[in-house]
Amino acid sequence: MAIRFLRHVIGVGLLVAELLLGPRISVQAASPGMPHYPWDLRKQMPVHYRAYLKILPARLKRTAWFGRFDGTGMPVERVTVDSKVYFAGAICKPHDCADNYLTFLVTADGSRAVAMVKARETGSQIVELGNPTTAERQLMAKEFQD
Repeated sequence: MAIRFLRHVIGVGLLVAELLLGPRISVQAASPGMPHYPWDLRKQMPVHYRAYLKILPARLKRTAWFGRFDGTGMPVERVTVDSKVYFAGAICKPHDCADNYLTFLVTADGSRAVAMVKARETGSQIVELGNPTTAERQLMAKEFQD
């Protein structure tokens, strides 16, 4: 009886902790067929790249490190946010990363993209692109924390 009660208390405690910690987010290592860097997404996965381009304002599309991923890139990761699989990546302006940085999520099927960016082109403010959900926003916002 005492053991059953203890299991119940622990189970309830884990459930409460899960609810308090927020959305389920997991990160997986690179796998075959997945882009290694943002520019690989552009070259190898045109559907995904077009989803990304759809959320960029024209002034950002014309800037090489935004529009063509011609910048300093971080490895792309496969992440799961609220049971949806995404490719997550980040890129910055070469030799000026501190003030010019973008992080993005593209669904694994290439149907949707969201991003957060802080750059001179955005008035050095963090700007959301593509209407991210709360969980997507939380994941991307971590990239801007010191």
